[in-house]
Amino acid sequence: MINSSNKLILKILTIILICIIGFTAGFLIISPNDAPQNDFVSFLSVGQGDSTIIHSNGYTALIDTGTPMSGLTVAKELRKCGINRVDVLILTHPHDDHIGGAEYLIGEIAVDSMVLSNVLPNDDENAQCLNYLKQSAAEKQIKCYTATAGMVINIGNFELTILMSDDNAKEENDTSVIIMVKNGEHKFLFTGDAEAVAERKLIKENINFDCDVLKVGHHGSNTSSIADFLKIASPEYAVISVGKGNSYGHPHGDVLSRLADANVTVLRTDILGNITFQIVEGVITLKR
Repeated sequence: MINSSNKLILKILTIILICIIGFTAGFLIISPNDAPQNDFVSFLSVGQGDSTIIHSNGYTALIDTGTPMSGLTVAKELRKCGINRVDVLILTHPHDDHIGGAEYLIGEIAVDSMVLSNVLPNDDENAQCLNYLKQSAAEKQIKCYTATAGMVINIGNFELTILMSDDNAKEENDTSVIIMVKNGEHKFLFTGDAEAVAERKLIKENINFDCDVLKVGHHGSNTSSIADFLKIASPEYAVISVGKGNSYGHPHGDVLSRLADANVTVLRTDILGNITFQIVEGVITLKR
């Protein structure tokens, strides 16, 4: 039989045990893996290619998938963020440093829909890559849509608007789907591999493309990011997705000089790895 003194001790021990369990449970609930994600845009380090995650309120968009070797990396990064499903995959143009990882990715991560241009690449390797991707998408019954100017896609608190998709451009890079991503007052501009011709067309057509963050066109090639374009875009940050020691010499010194002249802070995936911007209660911060 337990006497009153022992009962008191037992009661105290029970309370302590409940507190420990409660504390532990509370710790688990707020751990990074289990906590709800803030709205974020994450430019992935995929070598000489492009891939960006856009996430809000349990919804996810992915812009490009990097090279054929990047599919595994992109899938891992999505899972690391607790993302097991992509609502929309947008492919800016059919070059294998942008669509290369897509076939592998859709075999690993559920993708609901895909948006891409009508452009058929001239290069046999890129054409084969696109053909395999379309076959895989059809087998998985992924809904496919053609990118058109004015198309709006809502991803939680983000609004993605296609500003331009010029299927008739002479150079395939200039057919890149150009996308404005807004979250409240904050704006991210994605230009794929668009070059000076596409940039001048945006200016000529008086399209509003001012932004806070610019994904620099064509990995920092000197064929993109002309001074007039940068003046109107007026970003605070410019993200260059580029491979370390790449054979193209990207980013070119001329582009870096033009960005410096425009007082833009340059962030490079070959130096920093993944580059992530979080938006919490209307405030945008660069995750360090």
